[in-house]
Amino acid sequence: MGISGAASLGQSRFFTRKKVLIVDDDPLITIGLERTVAKEGFLTAAATTGNKALQKIEEDPPDIVLLDIKLPDSLDGLALLEIIKQTRPEITVIMISGQAEIRSAVDAMKAGASDYLEKPIDFNRLKAILEPLKAGRPDPRPPAGTDLVFVSDRMKRAVEIMQRLALKSDITVLVLGESGTGKNYLCRRMHELSPRKDFSYVQIGCANIPDHLIESELFGYEKGAFTDAKQSKKGLVEVAEGGTLLLDELGEMPYQFQAKVLALLEEKRYRKVGALQDSIADIRILAATNRNLHTLVQEKRFRLDLYYRLNVATIELPALRERPEDIPPLVRHFLSMFSSKYGLPVKILEEGGLRLLREYHWPGNIRQLKNMLERLVVLTEGEVISTEEISASLMLQPQDRAEAGAGPAGPDVPGSLALGDMEERYIRSALKLAAGNQRRAAELLHISRDTLRYRLKKMGIEAK
Repeated sequence: MGISGAASLGQSRFFTRKKVLIVDDDPLITIGLERTVAKEGFLTAAATTGNKALQKIEEDPPDIVLLDIKLPDSLDGLALLEIIKQTRPEITVIMISGQAEIRSAVDAMKAGASDYLEKPIDFNRLKAILEPLKAGRPDPRPPAGTDLVFVSDRMKRAVEIMQRLALKSDITVLVLGESGTGKNYLCRRMHELSPRKDFSYVQIGCANIPDHLIESELFGYEKGAFTDAKQSKKGLVEVAEGGTLLLDELGEMPYQFQAKVLALLEEKRYRKVGALQDSIADIRILAATNRNLHTLVQEKRFRLDLYYRLNVATIELPALRERPEDIPPLVRHFLSMFSSKYGLPVKILEEGGLRLLREYHWPGNIRQLKNMLERLVVLTEGEVISTEEISASLMLQPQDRAEAGAGPAGPDVPGSLALGDMEERYIRSALKLAAGNQRRAAELLHISRDTLRYRLKKMGIEAK
């Protein structure tokens, strides 16, 4: 049993602020860039090294990267640009260079960078570059591969609750669950099934916005509200007017701002920064978090009154390890999706491999399963994915469940000479597809470059 993600998508308009990843090891430059970029209406994230930037890109791809050519680790700006253009060509890359690296900046333009900035940064030029890239426009495309696929009673109950609550378009709903369980997609479906489906769906990641910018990001500001407020700006609440606003990662919201969110929930009123009067919000508010809000209340990091206000209509999505009967249909769904995506015959799993997947603990939940199956579809020769290949792939998965807050680990993956050979063949296959580029091979394997280097050293494979 399942629910398709295709229905109603044609009627919905999704608005999200574009995200800019700033990659520079100079904190002064990073702070200046973050402030300017945020004031222009973008979400921001930052990384100080190429490898940290690559990890952020893999975990949460940005729309734009401001990328310094000189970086302090083994992955410099030009190498990272190459990886981005190979793996995520849709990302716009703007290089940052010192005067000594102008030739490199020109090379970067030839390699696919959209533009470059010289140090010291001309922030007016940066604004001019960013202006045509601004978000806030409707995106008619549905999110790829996000159908809710399930047979379990727990997911059936969760979806039935979602469908009932979707029709009550003024009720705030709190969606709980570990990372990767599908909270964001469930919220999208709630909007698509609601009477507000013809209006905007807006998502704000509470963990991605600096504390001092969250009020203006959410509520907007009036012209002259502060020094650089040259004109009024809509906040996300206003952008979502008539539709739905998702407060994602609500547990990360600054404590001092939670009182204003409570007022928005209770009174549907808010005040722009610099405004003299309140504005009325005709929106439906959803909230999602992987944090235990009760624990955060006890730690004085989340307001008790806001917790009570949210804890009225709640949907909790179970972890994948708690519904192993959903793994076979999810596997079939993802194998079909990725085989189609890469123009390959639809692949199937051996029964023993499927059993291993059912018994594995999945600290990253559906997202982790999806990534692993994409890798298997790309790297496995033939139409049948063997049990040995599944075993080798599971050996490359994160084994420390403490980070995911999970319980005891799943079954041990069998260790044998054949399995070691399979893992080595698997890694060699990734290196071959990546033309020997370790960074690209690690990306195909969905592991860090350091993990790949460790495996290569352990196997005695000469690194290039």
